[in-house]
Amino acid sequence: MAIPVKEIFDRLPAERKKRIDREAKKLIKEYKGLQEFRKDLGLTQEQLAGQMKISQVNISRLESRDDMHLSTLRKYVEALGCNLEINIRIPDQSVVRISHLLRN
Repeated sequence: MAIPVKEIFDRLPAERKKRIDREAKKLIKEYKGLQEFRKDLGLTQEQLAGQMKISQVNISRLESRDDMHLSTLRKYVEALGCNLEINIRIPDQSVVRISHLLRN
């Protein structure tokens, strides 16, 4: 039987919960930055929606989400005329680029 995530979270030590909460807030802040990023590039939601061939309402939903598939983020970024790069940093080793794994 599956265990609810909340139950697992509740069992964690207090310090671990704090670290998870800090990281979650940091990631949410980054996602909220998508709207600012789009605006900095001088695009409206309507213009970006046209590039992505979706509705303006869906752009608004994407920009306010707390979670997003990497493939959706890649499409969003590419519709802005940019490239998405994701790197894995292995301690004491070089950076491993995984952006090629995101291609369809």
